[in-house]
Amino acid sequence: MIRQLCVLICAALLLASCNSKPDGQFNITVKYTNAHSPVTIGQSESGMPVTKVKKVFLYEVPFGNNSGPIRLDSSEIKENQGTFELEGSGKEEGLYEIEFDNGHIVLLANDGKDINVEIDLSRKDNYYTINGSQAGAEIKDFMATYTDHSLRVNRAFSEMDSLKQFSASDSMVLAATDAKNMRIKELNDYLKKFIADTKHPSVALFALGWSSRSFSKTEFEASLQQAIKTFPQHRALGELKTTYDSQQAQLAEMEKKRREVSSWVGQPAPELELPDANGTTIKLSSFKGKYVLVDFWASWCRPCRDENPNIVNAFNKFKSKNFTILGVSLDQKRPDWLKAIQDDKLDWTHVSDLKYWSSKAVEIYKFDGIPYNVLVDPSGKIVAEGLHGEELEKRLQTLLQ
Repeated sequence: MIRQLCVLICAALLLASCNSKPDGQFNITVKYTNAHSPVTIGQSESGMPVTKVKKVFLYEVPFGNNSGPIRLDSSEIKENQGTFELEGSGKEEGLYEIEFDNGHIVLLANDGKDINVEIDLSRKDNYYTINGSQAGAEIKDFMATYTDHSLRVNRAFSEMDSLKQFSASDSMVLAATDAKNMRIKELNDYLKKFIADTKHPSVALFALGWSSRSFSKTEFEASLQQAIKTFPQHRALGELKTTYDSQQAQLAEMEKKRREVSSWVGQPAPELELPDANGTTIKLSSFKGKYVLVDFWASWCRPCRDENPNIVNAFNKFKSKNFTILGVSLDQKRPDWLKAIQDDKLDWTHVSDLKYWSSKAVEIYKFDGIPYNVLVDPSGKIVAEGLHGEELEKRLQTLLQ
């Protein structure tokens, strides 16, 4: 999903760029220092450090599309320090970058007619200042804050992965997962506020591109709609929305066809035999004559634990109407499994072979993520799958009136 959104944004922005006509001239004056003792950012074309900065280019930003950046202007650098000017044009506010041949990049927008940049080519971090482009200043601040949040997210992922690698307890892994999710939430909350607050459509587009890495589909759509509402006349944002809606319709159709091919709905429920907490083998077929929700979950799965209150509510509401639940856990450690059952008040039959993703349940029902469930009718046929939240209660209400 994230990769698809990034590709979509790249294509939409490039389309807007290619359709722009060169009116709306703007000038950029760049004052530079240390061109003869620069630091190399990334890797140069030769693979060797750049000893002198000799060339600088102005590009219209196409966000990495295969057609490549659109070069608007260039300048030669001969002195260790000095000043040069670049010229560009754009029909509406868009994003541009000044790129030096040692890898330094300055991002800005054409929200001003006369833009001034000062850059120290010997520095790796915080190497430039910008005046005359409020959008450019916002982008610089945005990247600093975004990088800080991203580092915290990456650290949280590393800590969680380390715990899993060394077989830490499920409770420790769950706590690390919660910490990771909190860091992602902090990043996304920042992105939402930034996109909602900016006064520049080019900055909103730029932030939307980065947000697609961490936003859910719902979050991305909400922020995109917010940007469209704030900048209704901005053509690139409108084209992004049109392209996004078209792609989502295609993805929905593909998913519908995939589900029709792989869905369990309408098929007899495959037999499932697993031990309960006392070691007694329980068969799914023993519930024949009842509606039974086969709920695949685990104590270490935070989305599963978050969904459990909905399942408890459904159980309490319909258990007197020929309905029950069979909980099938992918846990590895029996104490963690039993504690989660008790803590979440899951008062129905539970089974597990304690084999994690090697469980027989995964092999038989062929799911690749949890929480997951199938609803089996009294005859043993699957009538629904993947029921969560209000959808579960609504389906049971229809069947068990």
